[in-house]
Amino acid sequence: MSRYTALLLFLVPNVFATSLTIDSAVKQFVEHNYDLQIARHTAQKSRADLITAKERPNPVLLGSYEFMDLNNRFNATARGSDAQLTVLLTHPIETGGKRDRRIDVAMHSITFSDLIYDETVREQLISLIDAYYLVLGDQADLANAQDNTNAYNNIVTVAKTKLDHGFLSLIDYQKISLQSIDYTKEVENSRLALLQDREALAALLALSSSDIIATAPIDSPLLLPSLEDLLAKTTERPDCKAAKQNLAIADAALSLEKANGVPNVTLGAEYASFGPTYEPLAGVNVSMPLPIYDRNEGDIEKARISTLQASSLYEKTLRMAKSDVIQSYEAAQSRQSVYKAMSEGFSAAKELKEKQEKIFALKGISVLELLDAQKSYREYQKNMTHALIDLHIATAHLKLNSGQSFIDSKGY
Repeated sequence: MSRYTALLLFLVPNVFATSLTIDSAVKQFVEHNYDLQIARHTAQKSRADLITAKERPNPVLLGSYEFMDLNNRFNATARGSDAQLTVLLTHPIETGGKRDRRIDVAMHSITFSDLIYDETVREQLISLIDAYYLVLGDQADLANAQDNTNAYNNIVTVAKTKLDHGFLSLIDYQKISLQSIDYTKEVENSRLALLQDREALAALLALSSSDIIATAPIDSPLLLPSLEDLLAKTTERPDCKAAKQNLAIADAALSLEKANGVPNVTLGAEYASFGPTYEPLAGVNVSMPLPIYDRNEGDIEKARISTLQASSLYEKTLRMAKSDVIQSYEAAQSRQSVYKAMSEGFSAAKELKEKQEKIFALKGISVLELLDAQKSYREYQKNMTHALIDLHIATAHLKLNSGQSFIDSKGY
């Protein structure tokens, strides 16, 4: 990349704010973006399920005083009184390892929720990258438009001097002068696009738009790694890891449903006394439902089918991720080719423009040729700038789609 190309992306007024690199933008986005904060809290709620999974059934306390003699104001002392005081404490005992299996499901669910959050970050980062580089391109367009306007004003000044000395016709001078309107329009259009796109980026970053000046990377993107290497890393993408974790959840849920088919046992201890002497008596009891009709077979079958669904979902997610990588790789290669061609064309257009400006100032040249060279240069300049921006976007998309991350995305 030529020195001019590297510098043109930095030519922005310094009155707005502190520079914002892509790395600092990503960090600000992960920490403060409202959608990601909501997603982070959603992931954190899964930890409450672990608290619930660790809980044990509560014991049940039952007390009763029956067959009271109201006429004797609850003080029946006659022989053969039927008054009865009973206190019963029962405690359900879970069998089949239900609690351990609930905990296992909850632990897998926490990991799954974290991976879903990581996938949300990955998807949202793609939007951030597009918005960031759009602002960067707008800044370059505005800086270039302002420089081109200043340079063209010099041409108008030269044309006025030549008109005053009889070396240029009034019609040609008017053609040159009227072209200034197009330069002014380009400056205003670039300024408006920058203001609007900067506001959109500010909303993503939860910043004031006046705090944002995007700064370009110093070099153009590095050479692309091989497609085979990128495809080999696809399994590390958060959505692929989440799909695999979902399979683990389905297996754990199947084990839990099988355990739920094993009946629980309830143990009880009883204290009782009968009137009129109310001598203390004790007893124990054991109860459990007999699994004759309901053995949880329906839920077990649904859980088994869920494991098949999870397996298919994992294969589908992995296949789609590889497709994303292939498409992103082809896009990045295409952007590289376009940028290379535009760089070569821009160098030629810039050289032609400078030569014709010198000829116009020293000797003479057709006004149409002069204006055509100016227009061609501006088009190549804008196209080359956008080609570089598109190359950075395509490279960043490829990095994200192949499972690589800019920074630690969890933010906590």
